[in-house]
Amino acid sequence: MNKPVTIIGFAGSLRKNSYNKALLRAAMELLPKDTQLEIFDLESIPPFNQDLVPKMPEQVKEFKRKIKAQTPF
Repeated sequence: MNKPVTIIGFAGSLRKNSYNKALLRAAMELLPKDTQLEIFDLESIPPFNQDLVPKMPEQVKEFKRKIKAQTPF
């Protein structure tokens, strides 16, 4: 049995009714049975600011954790 594949999806648009977010939701219904899509909302991620790196916002830390957890290397 293969390990399930998890895909982290996010839309670049922050608009509530964005087409990209709608496409992500539609994609969830079309995934193979051993695949899951987790949609991560970027709304609370601030623009990059080098000054904030030492005290990174929690939402940024969570986003980085999720991406690292899915990286096979």
